[in-house]
Amino acid sequence: MPSPLRLLIVEDRPDDAELLLLELKRAGYEPIWTRVETPEEFVSGLGEQPDVVLCDYSLPAMTAPDALRLLQELQMEIPLIVVSGVMDEDTCVNSLRLGASDYLLKDRLIRLAPAIEHALVKRRLAIQSRAIDQERRETAEILRGVVDHAPAAICVRDATGRTLLTNAEFDRLRPTATAARPAVLDRRRLTSVEQACLDGADKVEGEEIWSVDGEDRTYLVVRYPVVDGTGRRFAIGAIYVDITKQKQVEEELRELDRLKGEFVATVSHELRTPLTSITGYAEMLLAGDDDPAHRRMIQVIDRNSRRLLTLVEDLLTLSKVDSQVAIRMDEEVDLAELLSMAAGVLGPAMQSQGVDLDLRIAPGLPFLIGNRSQLERVLLNLLSNAVKFSTAGGSVVVTASVPDIMRPVVEISVADTGIGIPVEEQSQLFTRFFRTEQARRQAIQGTGLGLAVVRQIVEQHHGTIGVRSAADEGATFTVTLPALTAHPVPLRL
Repeated sequence: MPSPLRLLIVEDRPDDAELLLLELKRAGYEPIWTRVETPEEFVSGLGEQPDVVLCDYSLPAMTAPDALRLLQELQMEIPLIVVSGVMDEDTCVNSLRLGASDYLLKDRLIRLAPAIEHALVKRRLAIQSRAIDQERRETAEILRGVVDHAPAAICVRDATGRTLLTNAEFDRLRPTATAARPAVLDRRRLTSVEQACLDGADKVEGEEIWSVDGEDRTYLVVRYPVVDGTGRRFAIGAIYVDITKQKQVEEELRELDRLKGEFVATVSHELRTPLTSITGYAEMLLAGDDDPAHRRMIQVIDRNSRRLLTLVEDLLTLSKVDSQVAIRMDEEVDLAELLSMAAGVLGPAMQSQGVDLDLRIAPGLPFLIGNRSQLERVLLNLLSNAVKFSTAGGSVVVTASVPDIMRPVVEISVADTGIGIPVEEQSQLFTRFFRTEQARRQAIQGTGLGLAVVRQIVEQHHGTIGVRSAADEGATFTVTLPALTAHPVPLRL
């Protein structure tokens, strides 16, 4: 199928124009053309946006150089091919120098179609090249604007230490800044960190302290390699972010946490002594008073004082963990014994609640390594929760085993048949003071601290805790703790 071609023919002889059109049709083109003879007609014809201009070198009213100059003045990038009956070497060179795409003799028009094809391809490539250059320039300007207006200081240096690029923030700091650790900003030699980026590191972060205007400031420095199109690392970029305020805030928060921990520990300690006295005297009163009304009132005092005592113990435990108070973590703990003890402590509560307990302790269970009292608290909290959230006739199954003989870990699971935990609330379960909607609705007593305490103790022992549950389907809490592999495994028959 013929290819359409819009032509502007600058020719004063109609017969010659017809010859050009016949040759193009023979070559497979479908010309859409206009013939002009004067500069005014030429300019008007350009308004139709022709693909190519075919121009005789010399006409009565204008010449090919005139047409080329007009194209330049109008800044129109339309290829012009000079077609003339007679042309010497000087005429050809002059035409090409002025911007002609090609030159042809009228008696050799067999070259016309290839010349047009070449001119069109050349024009298309030139347009694409300019578009790519424009896009490259715009991208460079965008990047330069981003770099210059970035709040962080930015610097790029090559492998010899020569500075290739800096932004306004870096230039603002450089006259007044010296680095206390490491050396000054304008140093020429590469540091070991910069050399590491050239040698293969993708990114290196660190903190540096600079003295800026006589004041020590802390900067987070991120260094990265700059790579060319072949993958060669030819430079090192560095981004300097002033984190002095963040560091100050972090220090203030640490101090606040320390003061909060001290306050909670002091208050909790001061509360524990009188509460212990209250529960002790309540027990004595219960043992020596047979009046039913008195016993009910004393039992209320005893129950609520024990609730407060549990809260105080939880707060003390959290305070110790938060403040990172050094505690013994090297005790050998017999998990089987600890589970039996916890079951004995909660026995009366289970009987009164009507809940059965099933202990399933695997034989040959290895010892744990850690803090005995804290691990005891984990078991007591998990078991007491299982009993508290179970209904009469329910059951609690406690399993302790080594799930994989190739891994030195012990797995403890506490499964109950209680009210369960909705899936959407499980992500908050180990958050301090969080209580499920169902627990609040049923007025089940609790502070929401127990599981937070359990999680922190377990993590302090390098273990993990998880839960599997659904509403009204019970809950299973699973704790995994590292075992003491060097300890001789006791044999239980």
